Amino acid sequence: MSRLQLSYSLLLIILTSFSFCECKNPHKVHAGKEEAVISSITDIKDKYSDNDDEYIPVIRSWRDLSQQDYLFDVLEEVQIKEWKKLCEARNTIDSVAKSDLDCFADANQMMTVQDFIQLWYNEESYLEDDDLTTWRLMQYDKELSGYCDSEFDRFSMVKNAIQSLLLYCPMSQMDINYHSALEQNFQEYYDRLVLKEAIRHSEKRLSDALEREQDHWLQYQTALDSSFRSIQGDPNGMGGSAWPMAICGILEDNAIMREISIMDFYFALTDNLDYEFLHKTSRIGEYEVERHAEVKDKDVLDEYERFMALIEQSFFDPECHYSKTVMRNALKKEMTAWKGWMSSREQVSDNLDGLCKDVYDNATNNVRRYKLIMLKNRYQGYGLTSSSVEDCLLNYSCSDEDIEDFDFEKRWRSLYSQKESPS
Repeated sequence: MSRLQLSYSLLLIILTSFSFCECKNPHKVHAGKEEAVISSITDIKDKYSDNDDEYIPVIRSWRDLSQQDYLFDVLEEVQIKEWKKLCEARNTIDSVAKSDLDCFADANQMMTVQDFIQLWYNEESYLEDDDLTTWRLMQYDKELSGYCDSEFDRFSMVKNAIQSLLLYCPMSQMDINYHSALEQNFQEYYDRLVLKEAIRHSEKRLSDALEREQDHWLQYQTALDSSFRSIQGDPNGMGGSAWPMAICGILEDNAIMREISIMDFYFALTDNLDYEFLHKTSRIGEYEVERHAEVKDKDVLDEYERFMALIEQSFFDPECHYSKTVMRNALKKEMTAWKGWMSSREQVSDNLDGLCKDVYDNATNNVRRYKLIMLKNRYQGYGLTSSSVEDCLLNYSCSDEDIEDFDFEKRWRSLYSQKESPS
């Protein structure tokens, strides 16, 4: 099954969800959002009565982009017209209840979110059409443009636009699941953008090595998806309405780790980021350089082995989990894929020297640290998580010393009964 088919199948499950949640009111990230492409919620609500059930018209208007506005490749006008028609055909919202508008900062945000849901989570999906995604983001955020002082600024603007778009209040479990899927898929989109630009700025021998590394990364990503479903999934089909949220959660975490693996390197390759300084400041923001104590590949592999040993000890409740054999084999396949990815990163490093090599190797160390924490947490904490599990988790922002001393099982058993299982 392809990744697009997996994403479509995952979102079909979402349609069975009906519970509700509380959240804070969204707010605007960019100061200029009152000039949104679509009329602001405050403006249109003021024109109608106080009846929350009344429907308010929403009118589309597209932003014209000059060649200098484009973040990356300049697009043909014919293609843009096709995309406009596609968005309008799939998202046919022309009015909305006043009460529904309270979930969003403005109508521009609401329509953009609905556009992406319709574009990505249908059988004919445009999930990996990154040019379309970039163009639609630029329609949403007027601050996105090709006028950038550095690659750091360019990608910071993309990141800001994504964070602004996803800063809304999902009201039902179905909405929460969609929001989780959007978070995961936007993070993966961002990672693909960075890698594409890194390959574009590299000479052939290095670009070939980066493409091979990406192939191994995708194999590892698929193996992680499978092992998580085997370890945390319920063979009785009782995962609940928040199960899609859990899958998206770990895949988003994994995509964040992917960003860690390539982002620093790309800035060093293009902006000559000086690693003698702890951060780089620009008109967009501040970029923190992350350095940690060495994490050896053996540390990660040993943690895989401890995880598999824990499965053998029946730490996970056999009544609502797959068999030990299924869980152990899935985790072993993931470990093999991880080793393949790490080996491919060594090959990329062999093609580097100087600053770029230093940055790339540091990123690999940060990736190992991130993965070590994920493994030590035993893939807990995704989806709807109990406070008892949350109390036992190791945070990614923890100190290096905390990682060395952390033991999820000991912490769990010191706080709760030995007979209990965390899931």
